[in-house]
Amino acid sequence: MGMSERLGQLDLVFVVDNTGSMGPYIDVAKSKILEIIRTIKKEELCHNLRVGLVPYRDHPPEERTYITKKFHLTDDSAAIERNVRSMSAHGGGDGPEAVDDGLKDAINLEWNGEAAKVIVLVGDAPPHGVESGDRWPDGPPSGVRWEEEAINAYYEGIIVHTVGCYPEISRYGNAVNVWKKIAAASEGKFFPLDQAENLVQIITGVAIEEIDKIAIQQAILREMGIFAIEDFPSEDDLTEEKVAELATKVRGSGLKKRAVTKARVAAGAPGAERFTLEEKEITEGDVMEALRQLKKKADSW
Repeated sequence: MGMSERLGQLDLVFVVDNTGSMGPYIDVAKSKILEIIRTIKKEELCHNLRVGLVPYRDHPPEERTYITKKFHLTDDSAAIERNVRSMSAHGGGDGPEAVDDGLKDAINLEWNGEAAKVIVLVGDAPPHGVESGDRWPDGPPSGVRWEEEAINAYYEGIIVHTVGCYPEISRYGNAVNVWKKIAAASEGKFFPLDQAENLVQIITGVAIEEIDKIAIQQAILREMGIFAIEDFPSEDDLTEEKVAELATKVRGSGLKKRAVTKARVAAGAPGAERFTLEEKEITEGDVMEALRQLKKKADSW
């Protein structure tokens, strides 16, 4: 496999609340997932897309069907479709759900060390231990903690984007804040979702963002004269001056990045928002993140 193909790999995992209140959002995910995959596969730099899925509900006795399910990463479109269509919204017990366990199970899937790694966490309720009136006010009975798992994702090179479903998630005092913290821990983004159709735009958009990060990584390797990922230099050689120099060179090559932005369609219209991909300049922060991901890939080689 050549350098371009090795960098052009994307692992994408959906972690989705499958409790009763999530019905409308799960239905959209089930009907649109193939559209999302087709859109991502059209991207020139995406040479291999694998998709995984972790539905979650809650711990017994609040919910007795399951806590989480794991569908491993695969590039088999038929298997992906079967897995997604198997999801259903049911039960859930008290307000908070098994968010922590869903996140942990996703992080512990068998990821491709050379791929760009993305988790999209979709839900409308907080984890246990952050709200009053919780059966488990000190955190879930499994002992898993979302704070630790969010940090684990960062160190594994996984970007976690969180999608909070409105209006349900806003009925909790701390849920939105937790969703934002989970995303921020791994340099991901929080997206408020008040229209189920936007789920397609968000998931497709964040995947394309990661593909553009691959282009930045390729540009950096070219500028550094590196033709094999295992020859990537140590962190000691990547000074602030070097990062600034690389950022200037990458920008000078004309390379841009696409980022998901939220735009209001009609001023004052309730819920009239859509998510679009906007072209932006590459920053030193983008170069630093690309260098971190390259180092992670070099270490796994």
